[in-house]
Amino acid sequence: MKKWHYQHQGQACGPVDQTHLAALFRNGTLPGDTLIWQDGMSAWLSANMLAEFQADIAAAGAGAAGSGAPPVMGTTDAEQHKVYAMIAYLPLLFLIGLLAAPQSRFARFHANQGMILTIAIVLVQLAGRILGGLPFVGWILWRASEVLVFGCVVLIVLGMVNAARGESKRLPVIGGHDLLK
Repeated sequence: MKKWHYQHQGQACGPVDQTHLAALFRNGTLPGDTLIWQDGMSAWLSANMLAEFQADIAAAGAGAAGSGAPPVMGTTDAEQHKVYAMIAYLPLLFLIGLLAAPQSRFARFHANQGMILTIAIVLVQLAGRILGGLPFVGWILWRASEVLVFGCVVLIVLGMVNAARGESKRLPVIGGHDLLK
């Protein structure tokens, strides 16, 4: 098993095995942007750029910020896949980012948010159509569904703005679910 080296408080530390290093990320001792290296790597890299440690870093963030914290991502991923992330918020177009950039955690995060938003829009539209046909209260329920659709449009804009800024913020109200892993 290869050993890892990491930088902590300006000092190079290690070697340690992957399990030990992962535990340091999980318990919050090391932040996700800690520089790490092992034999065979050409340069030190930020730990949140390596798949081996992303779940541990995300777990530390979830413990510190409560459940539903967004995953930690590198800025280069965000810069490279910003357009796919923005498109993901347009209904059904979340598939474009998944197909064009399947390795991108940034595009996948926003595709997940876009998928949840698309499902919410479809459910609200269906509920409005079905409940709108009820006698007496149908008109009121149909109007209420139209207000909810407007709320979904606001969430589309908010998600696109977050993606354009390179941020991985969850959408209010509906964004706390992960359908894509």
